[in-house]
Amino acid sequence: MTGNLHGCCVKCGKNGGILYCNGCEQTLCFKHVNEHRNELEKDLENLIHEENQFELNLSKIDETSELFQEIDQWRKSSIEQIKQIAKQAKQDLKDLLFKSNEDLLNKSKLIQINLHLLKESDDFNEKQFKDLINQFNSLKKQINSFRLIKSYNSNFIQIEKESTQSPPPPPSLPIIEKPLFNLEEIHSNQQGSVIISFIDPYGYFITIQHTGRTTTKDEDMVGWTLKRSIDSYQEFIYQFPNEFILKANSSIKILSKQASLTLYSYDKANCLVADLIQTWGTSIKTSINTLLDAKGDQRDVFTQTFK
Repeated sequence: MTGNLHGCCVKCGKNGGILYCNGCEQTLCFKHVNEHRNELEKDLENLIHEENQFELNLSKIDETSELFQEIDQWRKSSIEQIKQIAKQAKQDLKDLLFKSNEDLLNKSKLIQINLHLLKESDDFNEKQFKDLINQFNSLKKQINSFRLIKSYNSNFIQIEKESTQSPPPPPSLPIIEKPLFNLEEIHSNQQGSVIISFIDPYGYFITIQHTGRTTTKDEDMVGWTLKRSIDSYQEFIYQFPNEFILKANSSIKILSKQASLTLYSYDKANCLVADLIQTWGTSIKTSINTLLDAKGDQRDVFTQTFK
């Protein structure tokens, strides 16, 4: 501090005995110079104490701090999120397994049909038999053929199906068109040249034939309908497609949807597919099959009675 004869004390406003403090750049009287000095020493002591406390705090970890609480909250929410993701992944896996097993079951049924046809055939060869074996082995490989895709950087898990070799196409076995049961077949109300000539006893297909008996002209069958009633409780109705014409002295097979995926599909040029009919069904006692033209008139009624 230095002497200064000018100015007033900032503490009391007196002019006598004035000193100027270069540190705080203020003017003080003799009385308040000592107070000002004491204040500086007290502030210094406080700073020393604060600095010592700061060093003490650095020497220990306070796990009650807000950041630790945030980490605990993040841990809880992450665990809950992972639990939900795992729960959903399990449900997704169940759904995929159910869908996969249902698809494999349908494919297995088709193989069973082909095996049945193979057994009934008199001239099957070893290659056809091996083709069915390969198809069946391929199905077995597809059981539970899933794998997990996991991410350790984020809460992510995905299920995908492992690739397996596709089964070979069904072998071209001859179509068996002979009844395997003791049955009686009767035609009635035949009108014209188009008739129901054959009904597969396993419900795979129905054959419509143009006999050329009354005309040699092709038959426009737009609007025609085929109805099949089984044991008086189940009925199937098939509407012929637009612009379909049955050539004279030819025949067409109307496949059930199931049969269209089997061996019968190889003869596509001579087949129609009833997409809405899974199978034409099999009868225990009687089946009545009716062919109707576009006007609703009966062209043929083919009745099968099983004995």
